[in-house]
Amino acid sequence: MKKSLACMALLGLLSLSSASHAALLLRGGGTMVYDTQSNLTWLADASAGGARSYGDAKAWAEGLVQGGFDDWRLPGVSPVNGLALQLDYSEDGSTDVGFNGSGINAELGHLFYSSLGNAAWSLANTGPFSGLLDADDPIGPAFWTGTESQTGWSLAFFMGIGDQEELAQDTLARAWAVRVGDVEASVPEPATLPLVLAALLGVIGLSRRSRQA
Repeated sequence: MKKSLACMALLGLLSLSSASHAALLLRGGGTMVYDTQSNLTWLADASAGGARSYGDAKAWAEGLVQGGFDDWRLPGVSPVNGLALQLDYSEDGSTDVGFNGSGINAELGHLFYSSLGNAAWSLANTGPFSGLLDADDPIGPAFWTGTESQTGWSLAFFMGIGDQEELAQDTLARAWAVRVGDVEASVPEPATLPLVLAALLGVIGLSRRSRQA
């Protein structure tokens, strides 16, 4: 019983230390950014794909080879209700169109609101990324997602204000590539190593006392 409790405590400690160190980490000499909250790696230069129609943007992202990986794609959106896309406008994130869609299901929205900590109508923090701002378009640039909403239309994210909307697929919007996972091997951060070591020593101590009892 003591061993089980100790193991549970250790797992809890590891998960808490991991959550407390959620961050946007530079990868590949600054060419990529790994988001520890969403477990996604983004191109650091959000303008690298240029402005394209939806089909061209999708082909560009899926044909990209970066950091030795060829599984890049456009950012995705899965239904906020888990069933089907909700295309009615809302400002509380309750649908898939509008503002404050900060859930992990909306990858650009999560980056804007959760990882970068921006508020609706204001791109105050761009983090380590370049190409998120457009001096000539205060509500944009618009970035394609890889999610088709209906025939001839796909969801796009207006980065200047944090708004997700439908765009006709022949519209020119930015192509930005993302992939699941870290492009570098995951190792414990130095600050967490003493905590992990102390927890392991505690488990060993409990095990020894249990055998001696």
